[in-house]
Amino acid sequence: MAKITIGKVRTSVGVRGYFKVLSFSGEEQHFRKMIGRDLEFRLKEQSRFYSVEDIKMSGTNLTMKVTGIDSPEDARKLSGSEIITERVNASTLKNGEFYNVDLCGCKMVTLDGRTVGTVKSVCENAVADILEVETDDGIRLIPFKDMYIGNVDIKAGIIELIEEWLLQ
Repeated sequence: MAKITIGKVRTSVGVRGYFKVLSFSGEEQHFRKMIGRDLEFRLKEQSRFYSVEDIKMSGTNLTMKVTGIDSPEDARKLSGSEIITERVNASTLKNGEFYNVDLCGCKMVTLDGRTVGTVKSVCENAVADILEVETDDGIRLIPFKDMYIGNVDIKAGIIELIEEWLLQ
């Protein structure tokens, strides 16, 4: 079954092993479904699995407690870890929303239908996500913004490029 990264451990909070979580979806509801389930925590190519004991909001911060992490020192060891789960447990997408992983492997085509490259990765940026597109002329970085990107058809594996000058 496909896995997806749903968040990242930020830092410890409190004295009982809770830690702050950055939710990649910006939502916390799907995290609440995780209580009692095992999640994968990956840091520097090493994965560990922990069962979720508790999820709560502390002000505007999503906090999590997992089995076996019972002190701030233990929680800090998880800082920077990606939180990974089965895709079926991830946040439900709204119309026009995509997981970054779904963009990878899509063909980038011009408005007239010419294939100009393949999306290799998505880099997060404060202004807009950036598509790393492999073309015949090398790697090109394309902002994932409506002014540059047209129709996105994940099922067909096609992303439409409006502004071809970005390939130069």
